[in-house]
Amino acid sequence: MDEKLQTTLLEYDKSTFLLDLVKHSNGILYVAIQQTIHLDKDKSEIHKIKINPTILPDIIEVLNQYKEKLPIDKIPTNNYFSTERIHEIIRRYLKGGVKLRHLAMQFGCSEEIIEQILRNKGIEIMSNEIPIRDKFWRKKRKK
Repeated sequence: MDEKLQTTLLEYDKSTFLLDLVKHSNGILYVAIQQTIHLDKDKSEIHKIKINPTILPDIIEVLNQYKEKLPIDKIPTNNYFSTERIHEIIRRYLKGGVKLRHLAMQFGCSEEIIEQILRNKGIEIMSNEIPIRDKFWRKKRKK
């Protein structure tokens, strides 16, 4: 089973990228990239790629060459989640009682995206489930 060591969320106008540093079950590290293209409120496409670390320097070099040729400063960019939407997600989460799954439904995305937004803002994810009291924790009365 693969273990995610680190995750970074990048949000843009119509796409969200999750970049994971993953440790394979055999101990080898690799990079996994998942792109979610937001077509409309109810539809999205997900594309995944796993990159072997030995070819990562070559990919970075090619991307840097392409970056020099692209007019990046002339392309307008808007975050898929505006600052206001991110603040609203944080406000609702910190208010309490709202599960990640409910926030995901309210904002039309996955629980993982909501969790990553909160983690990127330094907010610890807590369980808001009521703990079930076990019979072993009850005090025994003396008879």
